[in-house]
Amino acid sequence: MYRQSIKLIIQITSLFILFILPAYADQPVIYDQSKTAIIVTKKKPIFIIKMISNPTTGYTWLLRDYDKTLIIPVKQQYVAPSKNLVGAPGYELWTFRVKDTAFVVPQRTTIEFIYARPWEQDKEADKSQYVITINDD
Repeated sequence: MYRQSIKLIIQITSLFILFILPAYADQPVIYDQSKTAIIVTKKKPIFIIKMISNPTTGYTWLLRDYDKTLIIPVKQQYVAPSKNLVGAPGYELWTFRVKDTAFVVPQRTTIEFIYARPWEQDKEADKSQYVITINDD
């Protein structure tokens, strides 16, 4: 009985390692607003920046500046709050991919966002800046 239990545990663990872990290995790393230093490697060239957002106010995160020779914006999406509370903020998820050519040498660049209403061009906006370190590790 004991040997059968051990054998079953080993089989389940092996299946987990073979089928479930590789799926998580390919997942992009998510950085929230408090993590402004981002490290990207050739093995994980895709990353996501998660920022608090509340589109019911008219404000949204706008991509202001990034190095187009190194980084490609892939997708932006809004994720509503888990509880349906009127006026509660959710999150914006910005997905980026570092170009293969960026991994030739280690380098550093920045991505800058502003939180603004698109129709209010002259108003001061909140800013958020991320430092991206690109390494071939």
